[in-house]
Amino acid sequence: MSRKAVDLTKLTVDDIFRAKDERRQRLARLPFDQKIAIVKKLQTIPATIKNEKFIFDSFLKAYPDLASEPIEEWDVVENWYVKRALDPPPHPFDKRPDIIARTTSGKRIGIELKSWVNRDQIAEARKQERIQDNILKAIGEQPRNETKHIGVVWLSAKQVRFDARDAGDFRGQLFALIQQVDSNWSQKPNWLQSASENISDFIAFPILEKYLHSVRFYSACRSRFDIHWIRFPSPGGAYSPNEMLQTLTSSLIAHRSDERYKDLQTRVGLDEVYLLVHYDFKAFAYNTPFGAPSFGFKEAAKFASNVVNRDGGYFDRIFLFHFLWGEEEAYRIQ
Repeated sequence: MSRKAVDLTKLTVDDIFRAKDERRQRLARLPFDQKIAIVKKLQTIPATIKNEKFIFDSFLKAYPDLASEPIEEWDVVENWYVKRALDPPPHPFDKRPDIIARTTSGKRIGIELKSWVNRDQIAEARKQERIQDNILKAIGEQPRNETKHIGVVWLSAKQVRFDARDAGDFRGQLFALIQQVDSNWSQKPNWLQSASENISDFIAFPILEKYLHSVRFYSACRSRFDIHWIRFPSPGGAYSPNEMLQTLTSSLIAHRSDERYKDLQTRVGLDEVYLLVHYDFKAFAYNTPFGAPSFGFKEAAKFASNVVNRDGGYFDRIFLFHFLWGEEEAYRIQ
């Protein structure tokens, strides 16, 4: 496993969005302490900053010709009225669309932003994160790895809410199990000592039985972590890109016929209304990938264009935007 250091003193918000390779694994392969540092960096971003502003600003740099002429000015909807001392339209149209822009010819355009995410997958992934975080909190600060034979310990958690009252016993039983496995390691045949060992029988460790499916021990012969050596394996495994493409299909069909935007152009006084669907960090971190060999974001945009089939519904134009900073791509799909 890579131990390449991340210079946390130079970490920017941009770096957070560049996190991994094909999918979650770039982020997942980071040492645990560096993951914590990234989370803390995220927490320093002011809650008042509008995500829409960041997304549209990045999109405009990637696709400046969205209106077939230059954009003279733009703002998030709330600021559009306040900064120009304009009376907003009646609610709910005072909050729609997300962005209002004016072109050099004076044309007023509204842009509605929507995420390309599988919310069910995100909810499940975050549930797993909470379970794992509670277990790691129960373990507490990990001592240095002083075992003779164990390089890293991987935990597999059950879908059970952790009772904080079990924290002390959980930690004690886990380290007792680690000591037991390490002491017995040298008794294995030589050819087995470099292999991993999976423990799922916790008859002597009832609190571990309550919260864990299994514990896998990896030999120090292969790799050794001295800090944060008790962890959960990185998410991965087989997946189908069709899951996210189906999510995109459903979203596009639903958005273009959403009745909330039926009279938006007239109510807000716009010349045109656009839909901007963006793939962002939440999808990148929590959803299965949309990509496959010879199928990247450009191909996903072609797929989306076929789904829309020249019918934008209540939107004059529709765009698909890959919003991972440093890897931006944008395409008009209608």
